[in-house]
Amino acid sequence: MKSLIAFLLLCVLSTGYGQSSAAGSSEIKTLKTYQLNDNTSHFIIKGTSSLHDWEMVSNQFTGKISFQSNTEALSIDNIKVKVGVTTLESGKRVMDKKCYDALKSDTHPNILYEFKNIKSLKSSGPQTYTATLEGSLTIAGQTKSVAINVHIKATNNSITIKGEKPLKMTDFGVEPPTALLGTLKTGDDIIIDFNLNYL
Repeated sequence: MKSLIAFLLLCVLSTGYGQSSAAGSSEIKTLKTYQLNDNTSHFIIKGTSSLHDWEMVSNQFTGKISFQSNTEALSIDNIKVKVGVTTLESGKRVMDKKCYDALKSDTHPNILYEFKNIKSLKSSGPQTYTATLEGSLTIAGQTKSVAINVHIKATNNSITIKGEKPLKMTDFGVEPPTALLGTLKTGDDIIIDFNLNYL
């Protein structure tokens, strides 16, 4: 009789421990760090001028992301992006040189972004989210706090963040460049268009 009671008690305890462990495992988040892949990403500055719209594209930039996720949730610990000013190209050398000078590439060679926190995060489908990320953006040596609306796709092997951010050059102390003896004048408003794929 005692051996039967002991056997039943052992079964109950074993079942309890198994259920507790399974419940806990669904809540475990693993910290992952991925590097930015510039071959499958893009960083574009779009603007206007008195003659035509323009854009400058960089295909050489670096960064990383650290995040935690499981099947039900996502949390971001860190995002960093560094874009070399002189890696931005419009296809017009005169325009490029004017922009490099306006962005003070000699003394401030990089555009930098660093994540601070998530203002909002909503699931929009399996492993996809819409979010507002708050962080700091440094252009031409001046740093401003920015909130950027993004779409996020997280898989087992990658995370992609894409969005657009309207800005004014003068907010960063950048004088909109001119060319062709002043006949071409760029507008103050620009849009940073990005698709960042971390692997």
